[in-house]
Amino acid sequence: MKTLWGKGFKFFITLFALVVFAQNANASQLPIEVWEYVKEQLPSASQRFDSVVVVSPDVMYIPLYPAQTNAVNTLKIEYSYPSGKTLKDKPEIVVFNNNFVLLKLFKDKNGDYTLTSYEDFPMKVKLGVMPQDMLVPPGLKMPDNLKLVLGDLIIPSKEEGNLVYLNKDKSKKTGDTLMKNEFLPLAEFKNKKTYITTANSKFMLVYDDSSKAPLYELKLSSLPSKIVASNSTKFALVVYFANKNLEIIDLKNERILTQIPLDDVAKDADIDVHTNMAYVSSQSANTIYCVDLNSAKLAKAIRLEQSPSRLAVSTDGSAIVFIDGISGELFTLQLGENAQVNPVAKVKNISKVMCDKQFIYAISRTENKMYVYDRATLALADEENLNEKPLDAIMYQGKIYILCAKEGVLEVYDSVEKKIILSQQLDKDGFYSKITLVPDQHNILITGVNSKRFLLFDLEKMSLIKKQPALIDVSNIIIMDKTRVQDL
Repeated sequence: MKTLWGKGFKFFITLFALVVFAQNANASQLPIEVWEYVKEQLPSASQRFDSVVVVSPDVMYIPLYPAQTNAVNTLKIEYSYPSGKTLKDKPEIVVFNNNFVLLKLFKDKNGDYTLTSYEDFPMKVKLGVMPQDMLVPPGLKMPDNLKLVLGDLIIPSKEEGNLVYLNKDKSKKTGDTLMKNEFLPLAEFKNKKTYITTANSKFMLVYDDSSKAPLYELKLSSLPSKIVASNSTKFALVVYFANKNLEIIDLKNERILTQIPLDDVAKDADIDVHTNMAYVSSQSANTIYCVDLNSAKLAKAIRLEQSPSRLAVSTDGSAIVFIDGISGELFTLQLGENAQVNPVAKVKNISKVMCDKQFIYAISRTENKMYVYDRATLALADEENLNEKPLDAIMYQGKIYILCAKEGVLEVYDSVEKKIILSQQLDKDGFYSKITLVPDQHNILITGVNSKRFLLFDLEKMSLIKKQPALIDVSNIIIMDKTRVQDL
């Protein structure tokens, strides 16, 4: 009889958990009153995209969503373990009078994430369900009496992660003999973390500090076409050549965080580094998607009559400039409540488009020219001849640095004087195609898909300061401040 009752009770709990899951499967944010209570008690806490409350790198609270929320005039703690504790005391279990539960997720003495081992808690705890979009820590130690709160979540093992470790022996001294995917360490990469993808692999190589070889690889879903990130968020956005999904990577924990399905394949992406809003174009879907890299969510989709291909967000975040992939025409999109699209000009084979507070810059890789348009009037303000095959460029302190790939030449354009002020020969051997600003420095790293070298250019001295041998062909590269990423 006791056995039958036990089985029936377990079935009832499972069924109840499924009901809860059905009601809360899409929940990804705490109710306002719960979040306000948490912030009052723990002012430094933040709410993750999956509604997990992050108190510190080693302490988090997982919300359990109830089957039914009680309407209460004043939210308060109904039960805690240890008893009589406030949220400021960071107890292991918190049950609110509206039926919401917070379970403390913390690291044990072995460094593994675990939950409370206490068993004599209210039934409300067992009847809750974790957020079903929750990022579950690999190897989470889950007490048997709490396993029902997982719902459909699966705990990944530590061996199931996305990381493939390559170089565990840190005792080896760096030599000058290079192997595949290695480069001689740059002193400028000290305290940096570098993420690189190549043109023929779906693995992202992760380098730590000034390491010669990648420490490990992060396996992506497909061959990436572009990756965007900023130094004020731990999330990076990955766009693929033949995949309708975007993927968001957690650079701090170095794993795939979530996927965002699009209506069609994306063509390009750019990020507003001040707000961490990423903009993704899809030519076939006639859409620009806005992805918030603070919350790792799709914020909105802007439907257009045009077919947006290459794009860039303005430095002040007020507009997007994009190329219609069908007509080749350049457009500007004013952001805001009433998004407004205006035609600018027709420019052949644009390899790079940029926009600051005053001007729009369009670089043609076949005409070897840069066209400058006034943002206010959309009239042509300047036209500059460039060396052959200009492929990439960055803006830095009023100047534009343009990489011309055929002969390895860097052109420097002064946006105030409206003229080329320097044409610097870098390296004729190899095909350099990408410029990357090294964070917290006045240096740019120049790389390519077939260069066999990394070039370091000092933007203050306006000169090439290093040529480092590298046996890695760079398609995408992200350089992050190591300490800053860990603090995010």
